[in-house]
Amino acid sequence: MAKIQPVVFPILGTATNLVLEVLQTNMEATSATFYYKLTDGDGTIPDNGKLIVDGNISMTESEYDAWGVDNQYCIDWAANKLGLTLI
Repeated sequence: MAKIQPVVFPILGTATNLVLEVLQTNMEATSATFYYKLTDGDGTIPDNGKLIVDGNISMTESEYDAWGVDNQYCIDWAANKLGLTLI
């Protein structure tokens, strides 16, 4: 879970957290698919807050190659892809 600058979704609420989970990858993979959800609340585990929006995003081959061993890369990548600002 990563804290984000609040994003208002009319009717749905205000998202303050990005939760990211890898869905698909394997040892021969050239890309990865992630499930993301934007939630509200204080982001404490296990309660990451109320779900505001969710979906899937996929890395291109070059984005996947840049992942390396630092999983923070994935959080930064997802935030950028979704137009979010991490705080």
